[in-house]
Amino acid sequence: MLGFGLAAAALLAGCTSHPPPPLGPRDLGSPRSFRLFPIYWAGLRFEGIPLTQVDRGRDYNATLGMRVYYGSCLHSNPLVAGSCTLPLEINTTDYRTHANIGVGENVRTTIRGVPAVIYDHGDSIELYSGKVAIDVFADNPSRAFRAAQAMRPINWHGTSNDPLPRPQYRPELPTS
Repeated sequence: MLGFGLAAAALLAGCTSHPPPPLGPRDLGSPRSFRLFPIYWAGLRFEGIPLTQVDRGRDYNATLGMRVYYGSCLHSNPLVAGSCTLPLEINTTDYRTHANIGVGENVRTTIRGVPAVIYDHGDSIELYSGKVAIDVFADNPSRAFRAAQAMRPINWHGTSNDPLPRPQYRPELPTS
């Protein structure tokens, strides 16, 4: 039992007792100056959840794209590996042909006038627009869908009311 207590203490040592501070307009200089492609986000707050982290342009990794994160995992169980699901993450990547093998059951659809795939029981949506793929990951299907409806570019002109640009490629959509 003592071994379990030491292991739990070691795991908890890396946890924080408070949520990360929300980001403000001054924290957005790097993503706003990124010019390779539009980075999508849902504003400084989405449904009352603050924007807490944004990838910086100098950290850009073509495989991972550019990500924005909302909220924290403060209430998740730190003893269970992989138990954290942020309320919302939006990831924009330069589109590369991929088959999305392993996403499980999925539904092909159109969201905001562009092809999309809903998977992970609705918690995840991938939209195809312009030269990018936009992945929306949320803690529940309704939040994922509302975020897909509300997102807009942080570094390009546009609003959530504007239609998304049609993809300039033929996305390889997964099949069930």
